[in-house]
Amino acid sequence: MSRLPIDRVTREAIDWLLKLERAPAGSPMQSAFDCWLRRCPTHQLAWQRVNAVMAAPLADLQQAEQRTPGQLALASRSLRELPTTSRRKVLGGGLAMLLVGLGSAGIAHRRTPLDDLLADLHTGTGERRAFTLADGSRLRLNARSAVDLRFNASQRLVVLRAGELQVDVTPEPGRPFIVATAQGQVQALGTRFSVRQDEGDSLVAVQQHSVLLITGNAAALRVEEGQAFRFDGLRSEAVAPSLRTRAGWAEGRVDVRDEPLGELIEALRPYRAGLLRVSPQAARIRVYGSFPLDDTERTLLSLSETLPIRVDSLGSWLTRIDVI
Repeated sequence: MSRLPIDRVTREAIDWLLKLERAPAGSPMQSAFDCWLRRCPTHQLAWQRVNAVMAAPLADLQQAEQRTPGQLALASRSLRELPTTSRRKVLGGGLAMLLVGLGSAGIAHRRTPLDDLLADLHTGTGERRAFTLADGSRLRLNARSAVDLRFNASQRLVVLRAGELQVDVTPEPGRPFIVATAQGQVQALGTRFSVRQDEGDSLVAVQQHSVLLITGNAAALRVEEGQAFRFDGLRSEAVAPSLRTRAGWAEGRVDVRDEPLGELIEALRPYRAGLLRVSPQAARIRVYGSFPLDDTERTLLSLSETLPIRVDSLGSWLTRIDVI
């Protein structure tokens, strides 16, 4: 069977859709997208056409295809022709499955990350769990997180595959407690700290005592109570306190102190089975407050009542946030 060629502009529009889904608030990617969109009317038409596929509720995808034949197939073919790395990112969020019509698999992935089902310990969407490890240490996993445990006579190693953890370490002389991510290692020197695995870097924040951070060929760095560092496998840098460094999620809340709405939305993503999309303009609005993680509908309603934003839900799988 022959495959129809996909025009370059449509491919670019789909690529932007995938990139913007995970772009942090204030990212240079947002400005680059705005420039691309304004460059010519053809770009705007392609963007509207691709978003038209996303705007249909999952249950109505087939009806949308009947009304406008070719749109769903166009998006499907374009996604299949993306480079492997781009497809992997899309599959990680379940978006590709939604667009090609494999809705049930996409929703299943959003509820329980399929890549992490074989991890020793894992959580699904909207699920936090606490574990007592063999050494007596207490491990908490945020939603959509996964770890492997490698304990032996010489060390206690926790490999963070995805998401975020907080640990209260039981001291055990001669057997260090280490949390490893794709970018480095964090060794406990005291009691409580949290580690987050992001795309391309990791974050450690210390709640009690201190830890030793090792990344790349850089010298080991002691991180003290109240400090947080981001590390990428080459170097580390201190980061200011923010909702990303606070561990309020362990208590079921997210504390925001005059920070961008886009950062709050990022914290809510692991707690919703559907996709959350926020416009660049809305993402820049400053927010202050404490919000529940276990009732994201209530959080979004509260935000829509107190901020100049509009929250539109398309079925249970897509919520869009924009300025009024």
